[in-house]
Amino acid sequence: MKKFLVIGLMFALITTAAFAQNLTFGGYFNSGLGLVMLGDEDPFLKAFGVDSDSNGYRFRLNGSYQNEAKTAGFRFRLQSQRTTALSGTAASGTTPADHTHNVSGFNMYFSVPYAYGFVNFFDNKLNLNAGIVDDSSWQTADWWFNDDAGEGLGLLMKLNLIDGLAIGFGAYSITQLSGGNNNVLARNIDSRVYLEDTKYTIGLSYTMKDVFYIGGTFRTESTAGGNSSLNTGAIDDNKSSSLALGELRILAVKGLTAVVAAAADNLQDFDDNGLMFFSETFAYKINDEFTLGLNAVQFLYQQSGKDMGLLFNLWGSYAFNTIVPRLDVVYFINGTSDRATVAEASANPRYHRRGYAPTSTAAEHTVLSIRPSVRINLDSRTHFEIGNVTHIDSAGTDIANWGNTKERITNVFYLDFRWSF
Repeated sequence: MKKFLVIGLMFALITTAAFAQNLTFGGYFNSGLGLVMLGDEDPFLKAFGVDSDSNGYRFRLNGSYQNEAKTAGFRFRLQSQRTTALSGTAASGTTPADHTHNVSGFNMYFSVPYAYGFVNFFDNKLNLNAGIVDDSSWQTADWWFNDDAGEGLGLLMKLNLIDGLAIGFGAYSITQLSGGNNNVLARNIDSRVYLEDTKYTIGLSYTMKDVFYIGGTFRTESTAGGNSSLNTGAIDDNKSSSLALGELRILAVKGLTAVVAAAADNLQDFDDNGLMFFSETFAYKINDEFTLGLNAVQFLYQQSGKDMGLLFNLWGSYAFNTIVPRLDVVYFINGTSDRATVAEASANPRYHRRGYAPTSTAAEHTVLSIRPSVRINLDSRTHFEIGNVTHIDSAGTDIANWGNTKERITNVFYLDFRWSF
């Protein structure tokens, strides 16, 4: 870790001295502490960042440089959060068979989620990006998925031929995992990826200002992230499966957030292992103080014996100047709270606002959650959140990891802190 700190500081000092006029920095830090009560177990304390969904903490430092003509530049991010260790091991030139990340570890690691150069041509109508690329041009704005087809180590070409229209073509030899997995590159750097196994992406979107946004992305099946994670009941975090994703946003109504996203994953084996989800995100700011919202997600499976999952999150907030109370109520049919799943003993609960997992089993799983919270905005860049979340997980049969009962209650009283800079 010290080596990364020294390298990061040296890089920042050198580049600041050389390019002070065109180099900018930003980022944030998030962490918190929760008092966790799991069923009949003894209460314990857990360090967790609710805002960033990260065990322990998350720290990000973003940097961007471009020349005076704004025709070329470089972007990078240094990040530290949970461990980057893979649970599998691999010899040089091979890929671990198991790409499951050891998210329960609390070792301090730095990663480089992205570091790439870019060149602009023809008054910004053509952009070329190369390196560890992370571009958000086609990232969805919905509550649940909030992602795109994924990038990684490779190339991205973007075309902006007319105002509002964006087209992109990408090719990546090593994929980048999600932010929850520290955005690490999922494949050994010395592994060979043949052309037919490379991850290729296509993105297309159109924005009519103050009216609507419509967009979509597609990726091919690849080995850029190792083996595809089929039969998991969730979107493939290794981003090795073939996926199609589409989104519509309504921009015409002041104070209204309206986003609908849909995805189909595992297209390479869709008839037997396909997954579809539909995500709707709505919020309406009634006045300067009062906001109501509804997030809904539907999970549909092609696998036999898997039932559709339905998640509903109704919430409301009221701002008293810098103090903002909020109430969330979640009901999930065929789903569980994130660390009350059948496969886990809930020793490492994660209690962020999207802390749920579809089960898609015949055990009749449901979860009801109630989360009152209060956010205190110290200034535009700093806030605290005090909250309490209660999960009531139920199943149609006794669950061994719940103490051989059909119900498990989890309660977490927490304090969360975020500082942006």
